[in-house]
Amino acid sequence: MTLEQALFDFLDTPPDTVNELVGRMSPEIYERLKEAVALGRFNEQERMSEELLGHCMQLLILYEAHHLERHERTGTSLQTDCQTKSLGSQTTRLIQASQDDKH
Repeated sequence: MTLEQALFDFLDTPPDTVNELVGRMSPEIYERLKEAVALGRFNEQERMSEELLGHCMQLLILYEAHHLERHERTGTSLQTDCQTKSLGSQTTRLIQASQDDKH
């Protein structure tokens, strides 16, 4: 079953609950959906609309929340707070070169 077919199946027989929706997603569909979101398209012919991309991202988030540990979820390695795990404080000074300086 292709990713498109799986998504159309969801539309033909929509689940009654979020748990049912996520439960019907196989790991293979999750991986295909993740790739489609990363590429912004299901196939070579056309790009996903912003609305469809948003829906697909929501599906990924739901799947990950139900099936993956927190540290395995997409985006968890991103730093969420500028104050955490500081790499050291470095100050960069920009000095404007005078008009007389030539390089």
